[in-house]
Amino acid sequence: MKTILVGVDGSPESRKAADFAAQIASATASGLEFAHVLPEIASTLPSANHGARNGQEERTDRAHVMLFEMSQSVPSPLTAVDTSLLEGGVAHRLAKEAKRPDIWLVVVGHRGRGAVERVLIGSTADRLTQICPKPVIVVR
Repeated sequence: MKTILVGVDGSPESRKAADFAAQIASATASGLEFAHVLPEIASTLPSANHGARNGQEERTDRAHVMLFEMSQSVPSPLTAVDTSLLEGGVAHRLAKEAKRPDIWLVVVGHRGRGAVERVLIGSTADRLTQICPKPVIVVR
């Protein structure tokens, strides 16, 4: 089965992307995979790493809850809905995941950053469209 990969972070923009991807999945009999990317936590000294580990566990727990809630909010009937919790840089990790043969499309939300912020910080959606091996739809 072909799958649409949807990058989600719990924001209103990613919820719009998930809804849009669900419409496409329904029309094309595709599966959906909601993916959330957590940043990597660098290993440090064991005593200093304990606080980072607890913070990472909390982020992981929140991410699992958010992914579950998003997967339950998809209108029925629909084909399979999977979730993935990934780790790394968002654009790079989604692009890497999109290399799988079952992924045919990637959908993400657009963050409403101003022009100056985009120049200084960059846009995950912009970067993803540049490096992703599959078509990317950015939903506003």
